[in-house]
Amino acid sequence: MTTKTRIPSHRHAAIQRQLLMDGTASVESLAQNLGVSVATIRRDLTMLEKDGDLQRTHGGATIPQRRGADQAFALREQIDSNEKRLIARAAVNLIEVDQTLFMNDGSTILALAHELVAAKISLTAVTTGVNIATLLSENPKISTYLAGGLVRHRTLQTTGDFVEQMLSTINADTAFIAAEGFSIDEGLSFSYEDDAKIARIMLAKSRRTIVLSTARKLGQCDRMTAFPASKIDLLITDCRDEQTLAPIRDLGISVVIAENANYASGDIQMLPA
Repeated sequence: MTTKTRIPSHRHAAIQRQLLMDGTASVESLAQNLGVSVATIRRDLTMLEKDGDLQRTHGGATIPQRRGADQAFALREQIDSNEKRLIARAAVNLIEVDQTLFMNDGSTILALAHELVAAKISLTAVTTGVNIATLLSENPKISTYLAGGLVRHRTLQTTGDFVEQMLSTINADTAFIAAEGFSIDEGLSFSYEDDAKIARIMLAKSRRTIVLSTARKLGQCDRMTAFPASKIDLLITDCRDEQTLAPIRDLGISVVIAENANYASGDIQMLPA
């Protein structure tokens, strides 16, 4: 047992992160991962369930449906939160006044939205994230469009034919896209085909495509590929591992390493206005 796992609040946060990433978790796996007894995990799950933070299942736990969306985003924001903030700040430095942006959804894009609101820059943003659109609307200088469609409860994003039709009519300067995985072999990937299709449309209808990815997601692959890695123009990441980044650069992709949002201007591929 580590010093951190002796503290209930630290264990509870770790349990919630595990539920976010895997959907469910067994008592045995949680006990093994946290280095505590099964009895301790059972007490933790009982307390978290009493607070409405999870739902007990036979031999484990899951996120309760009634609070799934709110919890999912709260937990996603906690994971690599500092890295996402640095990535978002680096992204803002690449945006020019009065540009039109595509922004899909997710906690990394939400971090970008926070930075855009703070920057008070004048632009047009089109997003599939309900909470992202709500946040962007706080800045009167941002003309915010929420692509209308079916709202997916657990992710607070819009999806479906109406979304795709709307996005297909818009010509954007830059698409900022975050995904579940990004790899040289499988490209940008998502859990659902709907999300992959939306990313493909944003790519096709933008003059420049920028992928935002924490180091954790580089080299990862989810079920549905949206498009090959070679299709993107620029990657913003906190990853500093040259063995990971060199093959990406070899594809002609510019890379911005979000170290305190500092980067060399020569490493950025800007398209003419």
